[in-house]
Amino acid sequence: MAVREILEVSDLGLDPWEGFVYLKWFMNDELSKPNETITSRRPLEARLAHRPEVLARLHQLADTLDQSAGDDCTADQAEARVSAQVRQLALEVLAQWAHEANAHTQAQVKEHNPAAIRHGKKKR
Repeated sequence: MAVREILEVSDLGLDPWEGFVYLKWFMNDELSKPNETITSRRPLEARLAHRPEVLARLHQLADTLDQSAGDDCTADQAEARVSAQVRQLALEVLAQWAHEANAHTQAQVKEHNPAAIRHGKKKR
């Protein structure tokens, strides 16, 4: 159950805002409720089975996190490692998306316009 607490701004020591009301929300039970969208999802391994490059990159990211936690590295070094992996993941996800979108578009063209010439010179 959500608990609301109403505080006067003067209680917070914010004198210029005296007279205003500050509403503070506490969501105590938010994590205890089962999220229906999360529980109905397929496992990530199953969802990425037809995208092996993305799955491999996610495993590399997890490996990098494990290595960074085990190494004696600074926060800056860990951030650099993880940032590089996330950038590479983003590139691979976008490349996968472009490949799938291109294949989908080509299939739609064949379906909607079967007389279209796929390869060849344009007629003038």
